[in-house]
Amino acid sequence: MVLSRDDLVQFIERGHCRVHAAFSGAEAEAACEVIWRRMKDTRAVRRDDPETWPELCDIEEQVDSPEVLACFTGRLSSAIEQLLGPGRWTGRRRWGFWPVNFGWRRNQPYHIAADGWHVDGNWFTHTIDCPRQGLLVIGLFTDIGPRGGGTILAEGSHRRTARVLAAHPQGLHHLRLFELVLDEPIGNFHEVTGAAGDVVLAHPFLFHNRGVKHEGAPRIISNTEAPLLEPTVPYRPAAERSPLEESIARALAETDPVPPDAMQCRF
Repeated sequence: MVLSRDDLVQFIERGHCRVHAAFSGAEAEAACEVIWRRMKDTRAVRRDDPETWPELCDIEEQVDSPEVLACFTGRLSSAIEQLLGPGRWTGRRRWGFWPVNFGWRRNQPYHIAADGWHVDGNWFTHTIDCPRQGLLVIGLFTDIGPRGGGTILAEGSHRRTARVLAAHPQGLHHLRLFELVLDEPIGNFHEVTGAAGDVVLAHPFLFHNRGVKHEGAPRIISNTEAPLLEPTVPYRPAAERSPLEESIARALAETDPVPPDAMQCRF
């Protein structure tokens, strides 16, 4: 087992956990070379010339070079299966959207952005049992230190999202989902930091945002999803639930206090 019991509890309660060294630093650097070449070819962004670096450069495509695919390791796949349940994941191994952060809002005082909060999935209708995403998989392809532009997670927000979706069994367009969840303040903000090769496995209902970048070299991550073979069943007997299903079942049975750092956010 890749994930410990504490990892599973953290995923259920806070909405995310981490696979340390899911792939090696050398594998991460080889993949980054591919992304730098892609940025040079499509955006004229050159690694050796900071004058060409924008604040952000989003590579909105699947990259299927061997160097990149090598970073979706068996260790990572095993951790995904622990959260989704044996035989319930499609097994599709790929790295998708590449948001490269060179210095977003570096000219502003460091802050947690109030705008831009979302969950992924603007290509499908969101429901309580939707299999389309399964997990949000965030791969760190460079080291990320504090204030280094790491993704900001609103821990526990997956629980409110679950309750909103349960109240709308017909499903919600992603913008309407954002509106309803963010009608109340969110908080418990957590900045993702770590070493190249770490992977954060996040709940598909967990609200997140870009991180303001004041420190460090350009930050390269990839976001992808781990889709399910069939809809989740949070109402199945407790002994048969996956950790993902257990997290939804508990969210529907409980309420949460307002986080001490809560603020009104928007998408």
